[in-house]
Amino acid sequence: MTVRIALETLRGFAREALRRSGLDEDAAATAAEVVVYADEHGFTTHGSNALAGIYAPRLLDGRINARAVPRTVTETASGAVIDGDQGLGLVTTTLATDLAVSKARETGIALVAVRNSSHFGSAGYYAHRATKAGLIAIAMTNCGAQGVAPPLGGLTRMLGTNPLAVAAPAPGGAPFVLDMSATTVATGKIRAAQREGRSVPEGWLTAPDGTAVTDPDAFFDGKADVTWLGGSAATGGAKGYGLALLVDLLCGPLAGASYGPTPDLLVDGDERPDTDIGHTVIAIDPAAFGAGESFGAGARELLDTVSACPPAVPGGSVTYPGAPEAARAEESRRDGVALPDHVAAGLVALAERLDLAAPAELRAEVAAG
Repeated sequence: MTVRIALETLRGFAREALRRSGLDEDAAATAAEVVVYADEHGFTTHGSNALAGIYAPRLLDGRINARAVPRTVTETASGAVIDGDQGLGLVTTTLATDLAVSKARETGIALVAVRNSSHFGSAGYYAHRATKAGLIAIAMTNCGAQGVAPPLGGLTRMLGTNPLAVAAPAPGGAPFVLDMSATTVATGKIRAAQREGRSVPEGWLTAPDGTAVTDPDAFFDGKADVTWLGGSAATGGAKGYGLALLVDLLCGPLAGASYGPTPDLLVDGDERPDTDIGHTVIAIDPAAFGAGESFGAGARELLDTVSACPPAVPGGSVTYPGAPEAARAEESRRDGVALPDHVAAGLVALAERLDLAAPAELRAEVAAG
């Protein structure tokens, strides 16, 4: 079951909740945009759900530095490294994205890496943000020293889901926005299935002996692991695994952030911290390659041509990454954002903790439930 809430109402609530959690006005406004983007485009695990379950609680207890002052550690004409001061990743990565866009305008391609940061929400937000300036972008994050998934063929959880997003402008329609994790699924979706009391699709989880698992509890109990994109080694799992390593290389050693986890954190039973997370944003200006406006026109032609392909199933349709999410965003703007009941309840509980009035739509849903 879901509840609808007006987009602007949700944005205003998120902004005030983040402000009361310790952020200043500008940082709260920036972070609220990233939160609402996720909900608006259908990534509910990374929007208000994370606001209530990750961002606000960790800002309040100090695990995320509410008064962080990001600083540039090193900088060249086409690159930079930012120390996030263990601040909110939503804020620091927005800063990194805008810096990468600005530098790419001057040099054609720019890379900005971030160290000492925290969870940055939906990777697609940052890549999509760059397309508004007419640029192509890649945004990615590792999970610091947390172990979420074992290396392909391994037993110990050593790598993160390591998501990345790639976006390209395509004027006249929805931009191309590929937002994905290196694993078959983000762990937030496994948590959502657990909360809703349902099984997960076969292929999401596997036991150490390779047996498919559909009980989400098994993941959180350590009895099953999330699979790499592609599945087993026989079905292409090396692709997802390799992608996760690539993201860790660019967000860990390159940025100077944690990765791995590091060997001293591999002792069984140790609590692996979710601090010092690394992010990387790469921006590319098509104009630097003589494409300019022609890139956008070519992208639009390619995406429209692909979408016009005859469907394999009568009555079906063909689309591309970014188009379904753009349609969902239009629906959200028109009819309100659809939030699962448990997310609505989490926001109401957060409002109570912050002595903040929860939106009427959410209070009514929780009262009815």
